[in-house]
Parts: sequence; C-alpha cells; structure tokens
Amino acid sequence: MTRIAVTSDLHFDANGYLTPPSKVRSVVEAMLASGAEALVVAGDIGHPFTNFCRCLDLFAGREVPVGVVAGNHDVWRDEHHDSLSLWEELLPLASRQRGCYWLERDRIVLGSTAIVGCMAWYDYSAAEPSLGLDQKFFADAKPRISNDALWIDWGWSDPEVADMLRVGLESTLEALERDDSIKRVVVVTHVPVFEQQLLRNPNNYAWSVANAYFGNLRTGQAIARFPKVRVVVSGHLHTSLESSVHREGMGDIQTVVIGSDYGEPSWVLVDV
Repeated sequence: MTRIAVTSDLHFDANGYLTPPSKVRSVVEAMLASGAEALVVAGDIGHPFTNFCRCLDLFAGREVPVGVVAGNHDVWRDEHHDSLSLWEELLPLASRQRGCYWLERDRIVLGSTAIVGCMAWYDYSAAEPSLGLDQKFFADAKPRISNDALWIDWGWSDPEVADMLRVGLESTLEALERDDSIKRVVVVTHVPVFEQQLLRNPNNYAWSVANAYFGNLRTGQAIARFPKVRVVVSGHLHTSLESSVHREGMGDIQTVVIGSDYGEPSWVLVDV
C-alpha cells in the first residue's frame, strides 16, 4: 500500500488576506505527520507569482517527494508576468528549483505506484446538458462568471487549453501502461474530471451555467480508458466530495475532491 497526502486551493497570501502562511504551514506539517510517502499540491497555490514561490518554500527540502500541479489562479497574470510565461516557464522552474516535481511533465514513482498530474482546464463539457448551450455561449458568458476571463492573457480558448493538456496526460498514461514496473497510477488534477466529482443543481440556472467552468468530463473519459489508474484527486470546487467511477473489467476509480477554501486549507490522505 502507498500512502499519499494531497492538498489543493491553498491560496497562500503572504499578507494574510486569503490564506495566511501560518495556516499553510500547519497543513504541511500535518501532511508530513501522516506518514505519507509523497505530498502533492493540486493547484491554486498562490497569486501573484511571489506567493506561489513562498508557498512552495514551505514544501521544499522535505524527506518525501513533493508534486506540484498548477491551478487556474496560478496562471493569472500579475504586474510582472503574463500567463504564458508563468505556464510555460516560471511555474515549472520555481517548482523544480525547490526540489518539487512538476507533475504536468514529471512523475513520482513509489515502488510500483506512479503519481502524475494535470491542470485539466475546463472545456465547458461539465455544463448542465439540459441547457442545450454551445461553446460560444460559455465563452461569451465567462467574463460575467469567472475572473479567469479578466486575469488570463495567454490567447488560447478554454477548449484549446483543455485539449492540449488532455493530449499530454494521455501520452503520459500510455507510457505508464507500457511500463511493466508500474502497477497502479494516481492522477492529480486541479479541475475535476468526472461527473461523480461535480455538484449538480438543474433547477438553478446560474449554477448550471457556472458548472461549465468547474469540470472537464472529456478528460475524465480519457483517463478512464487506462486500466492502471486507480485514484483521481482534484480540487477547484472548494467542496469535499468522495465517490467512485465504475469500470467494467478494469476496476473502479476512487475519486476525491479536496474541500480547501479561502482561509481554510485542507488535505486528504489517499491509500493506494
């Protein structure tokens, strides 16, 4: 059995406006005290970039490997950096400089268990199906619903980002399926990827529209094709959820959403 501690949505804020350093430090120490063989931070670590770095400083130099997955807030532009530079250069470099694994490209291997990650950007596939709305509607509505529309300037559309990240994750999972030394895979995403990881309220129109920006079901469908995947842990919702995805002939996938909220960080312990 492999024990992994995962946290998400820390929203570290050196000034204490969102989540103060003391609370994040307490989470890190609790994760370490759990006896976990690896720690993973599943996105929305800190904004601006200086907060991202200061948060990861609390995870640096630990005796167990630490994996990092970016979240949507982590790629928000700031006074000195644009979203593209953050995503392609600065976030991976800052993570690796602190001895952490950038799970979008790196993997943590513990015996026969591999841990991989993906930001898994939303692609509007999680919107309430009964709405019957197309991608253009959700792209146009986004500035009224999500601050990502105001703070992300990389020029890609949401479906383009989602497709790019899904292709990369599929490539990683295909390689792990071919690797006879790996028997189990844990996937950590920022954005939830399964219906079982979402909250539905079809009678609430605003909630049903907002769900478009809370999940990526196409990525979940891709992940479910790989027999070695046993656990998927996500964040983004600020709500705790646990369930499973049934697969005929391949074994169920355990799914978890971490309930961290602004000022109230939390974490989960997963045994694989």
